[in-house]
Amino acid sequence: MAHVPLFIDIRDKCIVIFGGGHVGERKARVFCSYGPTKVISKSFTAELTKMAENGLVEAITDDVRNIKQYLDDAFIVVPATNNRKLNEFIADQAKTMRVLVNQVDGVGEVIVPSIVDKDDIRIGISTMGKSPASARFLRLKIEELIDTVALMVNLQNHVRSVLKAEIGDQHKRRRVLESIIADNEVWAGLSQSYETGLHLALNIVENERYK
Repeated sequence: MAHVPLFIDIRDKCIVIFGGGHVGERKARVFCSYGPTKVISKSFTAELTKMAENGLVEAITDDVRNIKQYLDDAFIVVPATNNRKLNEFIADQAKTMRVLVNQVDGVGEVIVPSIVDKDDIRIGISTMGKSPASARFLRLKIEELIDTVALMVNLQNHVRSVLKAEIGDQHKRRRVLESIIADNEVWAGLSQSYETGLHLALNIVENERYK
């Protein structure tokens, strides 16, 4: 495999899902948070119907065999019908038209990771389709740590502004930031409060100023 982990802005890129069952619903829930999402099917789950009524997705009632007309403006296609051969046919048609494919019954060109999204931190986790349960488990473990890490991100941003105003040497600024992020006392302080962690970090800045 040659999959490269990327973060792509899909706000203006169309996601087309073929199949209105529970798999299509699950995929629609993921993609509609990031870009315009169409679901093509002869029928839809109650949740998909509700999502369409709320404007989260566009539900188009049509025979999923009418494929090409929906591929012209597609960025990613998700073949999510209950017919494996039809899914393969949809994937082949998409690839012919140079449209990316996220397969639900195999590993396609696009793999949707398990996502951790907290403040300014976004992490995608994948086992390359081998164990989605393990990816979800790892996501939960990371989420337990993420709150403190998010505080460190804000702290580093604050301290960087202080350093730019007070220390002209870029290498020295980087060394100070690295020493802060490696300091166990700063992490312990952040677990108590942001203010405690920041106070300890600024003490490090003060000490480094005279070195």
